[in-house]
Amino acid sequence: MMPEMHSTISSTEEHAGLIGRPRLAVLDSGVGGLPYLHWVYREFPAASYLYLADTAAFPYGNRGADELTGLVLSRIDCLQAEFQPDLYLIACNTASVVALESLRKQFNVPFVGVVPAVKPAAIKSRKRRIGIIATSGTVVNTYTNRLIAEFAADCTVVRYAGQDIVDFVERSYARSGPDDRLNAVREACAYFIDQDVDSLVLGCTHFLHLRSEFQTVLGPEIEVVDSVEGVGRQVLRKLRELPVEASGNPTYRIYTTGFGAEASYRDFSRIYGAEYQGALPCP
Repeated sequence: MMPEMHSTISSTEEHAGLIGRPRLAVLDSGVGGLPYLHWVYREFPAASYLYLADTAAFPYGNRGADELTGLVLSRIDCLQAEFQPDLYLIACNTASVVALESLRKQFNVPFVGVVPAVKPAAIKSRKRRIGIIATSGTVVNTYTNRLIAEFAADCTVVRYAGQDIVDFVERSYARSGPDDRLNAVREACAYFIDQDVDSLVLGCTHFLHLRSEFQTVLGPEIEVVDSVEGVGRQVLRKLRELPVEASGNPTYRIYTTGFGAEASYRDFSRIYGAEYQGALPCP
């Protein structure tokens, strides 16, 4: 566990754009994107990091494409007005596949998205049988179909919508015990074992919190695949292209958009060594 950080930067200085450190903002519907942010933070602690969990609109996976695109655009508009980040990571597979194109058209800021790691899973698969566990939206999305057609056309791809696991991570993970976490993934793992896959794609960022539990229940014959390092390195390259100045201290902060999840997000902030700042007033 990383030690908790405390910043001396005032919000006035930050909003006025006086801080020279590159600023990365990460958006997800909940806690799913925290492993991505933490990976980047460990590699490049000199930047300032902001994480926005859109708890007022959780979950993203059950929303239609037009509704979700509108929500994501409004959240980025809010972050632009409050913090003027230099770079964004949309740390949600569902939001990335439906909204990235619109975001890049509307905002003159670079965006990095997250998509299911179908390509590395296909490379690793010996049996040519791959599993994908994701939200209901990502499982059937046309972008997912294109990834499969391009990178796993010679594979049988088995899909599973795991919204119950997303809900467990968001609402119960931080205060759950080892048995609770293992039980949360058993049903899904049994399905993939029965389907005889040898590579499983974690196609929702929330599942990353349970990566070791997936691997434990699946056993050594099925390899769990995610996109954390690949996406993290892409974000890192873009951050390092931005100018770094020594003014101010780096920050590592978590916000939510809704009330009612404060206790859970304080727990996650402690787990990841961040500062929980409460609800950000986004319309």
